[in-house]
Amino acid sequence: MAEKLRILEGMDVYLPDIDGVVNCLHNYSLNLHAKSEWRVMVPKNRKDYVDEQPYEIVRCKSFRVPILKDYYGLPRLDKKFKQEIENKKYDIVHLHSPFNMMRFGIKYARKHNIPVVATFHSNMRPIYKSIFAFNFIVESRMHRFGKLYNQLDEVFVCSPLVEEQIRSYGYTGKITYLPFGSDFDCCPNIEEYRKKGEEVFNIKENELIFVFVGRVMKLKRIDFILESLKKVKENGYKFRFFIVGKGTDQEELERYAKELGLEENVVFTGFIQREHFPYIYARSDLLLFPSLYDNFGLVKVEGAAFNTPGVFIANSCAGYGIQDGVDGYLSEDSVEAYANKICEAIKNRENLKKVGIEASKNLYIHWSTCSDLLLKRLTDIVEEKKNENKK
Repeated sequence: MAEKLRILEGMDVYLPDIDGVVNCLHNYSLNLHAKSEWRVMVPKNRKDYVDEQPYEIVRCKSFRVPILKDYYGLPRLDKKFKQEIENKKYDIVHLHSPFNMMRFGIKYARKHNIPVVATFHSNMRPIYKSIFAFNFIVESRMHRFGKLYNQLDEVFVCSPLVEEQIRSYGYTGKITYLPFGSDFDCCPNIEEYRKKGEEVFNIKENELIFVFVGRVMKLKRIDFILESLKKVKENGYKFRFFIVGKGTDQEELERYAKELGLEENVVFTGFIQREHFPYIYARSDLLLFPSLYDNFGLVKVEGAAFNTPGVFIANSCAGYGIQDGVDGYLSEDSVEAYANKICEAIKNRENLKKVGIEASKNLYIHWSTCSDLLLKRLTDIVEEKKNENKK
C-alpha cells in the first residue's frame, strides 16, 4: 500500500487515567502516528486536562462514574464529535473496549463499508461477578459482549488462553495473536539502576524487595499477596513490599496490611514518576502478580526489561508463557502455595538472578516491535476487505 493507512482508534477510558489498556493504545499511538494517518477517539476527561500528545486525539462528551472514578464516553449524543469523525476518511477502525465507543465504531465502519476490529484486553467476568450475586446475570452480560464482538471483522488477542476466554462469551469470528510489550529498553547496567533504586526509594543494600505495579484494587488480588507475605514473614524472612500505583481500594488495603502485622513491611508509594519505574523494577527481587483478572499484565514485560522475574498463578492468562523456575515462577492458586513459591524463589538469591536474566531473554519485547506487527495486520485486513469488495 503506497499511501499511509488511515486508522481510527477508539476506547472508553483514556489519558490522563492510566491502566494497561490505556498504556497499550498510547504506545501504539506513539509508535505508529508517523507511519500512518492515526487518530484516537476517546471520552473527555476532567476540564483542566489538555491533550499534548504528538498524535491526534478527538474527545467526545462523557460522564463520570463516581464509584470507578473514570470517564465514559457518549459519542452518539455528541453532534460536534460525530461531525469531526465524519470530516475525515478512514481505512479501518480499531477498538479497545466493549462499551459505547465500540458500538459507535462498529456503526461508523458499517456505514462506510470499512473493516472494524478490536483488541480484546480484559476479562470482564470477575468484574461482573463482583457486582452481581447471580451467575446467570453475569453470563447473560458475557453473552451480550459476545454478540457485540461478533459484529467485528476480527479480534486480536495475546495468547490461546485469552482466545478461550472470548470464545466462552460466544465469539465465533476470526482471531489473530498479537503481543504486548514495554516502552522501556532492556537495562544495559542493572547494578547501576539497582543503586539508583536504593537511593530513590530508601532501600538498604542487601534488603529483600518485592514489588507490585498497577491499580490498587481488589481485582488485582493485592489482599491475596498480603496474606501470602504474612506467611513468608512467619517463615522468618525479612523484606519490604512496594505497592506502586493508586486505586479505589488503597485505604482498605492499608488497613488490612496493618491487621496482618505487615505495617513495617508494606510501602504504598502512590503514583511515582515514570522515570523512577526502572529503578524500583531493577532493585526488586520479585514482581508479585497473582491476578486472575488481567489477560496479560504489561508489568511482566516491564519487569523482564530489568531482570526482575515474577510470581504468577499457574494456568492464568497473566502467567501464560512463564516457565516455572526458568524465567519466572508459577504457583497454585492458594495463599499457602503462593507463599511457598515466594520462599522457594528467594532461598537462593544467586539462582533468582539467573531466573531474572532468563526473563529478560525470553519475555521482553518492545512496543515498537508490537506496533509494527499491528500495523502489518491492519494493512493486510484492509487489503483483504478491498479484494472482497471487488468480487
